[in-house]
Amino acid sequence: MTEYNERVAEVSGELLQAIRGVLLKKKVQYDEYSAAVLWVRDLVDAREVPMFIDNHFEATVEQATFDGLPGSQGTVEGPYYVENAPLLTEKPYVMPMRDDEPGETMVLSGQVLDLDGKPLPGALIDMWHAGNDGTYSSFVGDAPPLNLRCKMITDEEGRFQVRTIRPQPYQIPTGGPTGRFLTMIGRHAWRPAHFHLKVSAEGHDLVTTQLYFRGGDWLEGDGDVSGAVKENLKIDVTRNEDEDVAALYSLSTPFNSCEYTFHLRPAA
Repeated sequence: MTEYNERVAEVSGELLQAIRGVLLKKKVQYDEYSAAVLWVRDLVDAREVPMFIDNHFEATVEQATFDGLPGSQGTVEGPYYVENAPLLTEKPYVMPMRDDEPGETMVLSGQVLDLDGKPLPGALIDMWHAGNDGTYSSFVGDAPPLNLRCKMITDEEGRFQVRTIRPQPYQIPTGGPTGRFLTMIGRHAWRPAHFHLKVSAEGHDLVTTQLYFRGGDWLEGDGDVSGAVKENLKIDVTRNEDEDVAALYSLSTPFNSCEYTFHLRPAA
């Protein structure tokens, strides 16, 4: 049997009161109310409720949960994560991809440190991203199920490096009630290109984050439909002339590269 929950009562009470206040302030009429109810039914029938809620509220909840805490900032996980990405064991690390994977080659380098700057060897990097067509494997498109998804372990200096391709911006699905809602409020459906990462180490809190490419489309202002971009999650893409790295991955120079350093806070 469901029992009284003080937290649910507190939050839902204020939320419902805020909605009632808007209905009164804007003098919402019965025809508008009825249209909204029908739209909610369509949202349920289309199985878009999680997508709609995550797109409009997850970034706010992430902010309420983690803002002000030390260490690297996180952001939304998004709907396209799968748990069973393969663990890479042979170096140099290369993201699982097709032999003819379309897209611009990119090498991501990074390091995982604690709050004092001490390297965290054996940290786990769980990484995934969209392909050159803006789709995610295991969800849509014709890519193999775990394409452009992997897990990696940092070395004794807390470092990792992986060759992949540069992901592209994409739109969240627009063919259903979520898309109709965005059209009605004059909002686009685009997300900027990004890498997804979950970074964890023993004795430290996991950080779920995204890395965006500085200067890319849909970054500034209201550009990201999910409102998940943070300034210190933007990374610079450089044309790298490092011949050793190029040789490691059988690349010609210059090649695209980027890097990021993570600082993990100790577990509570």
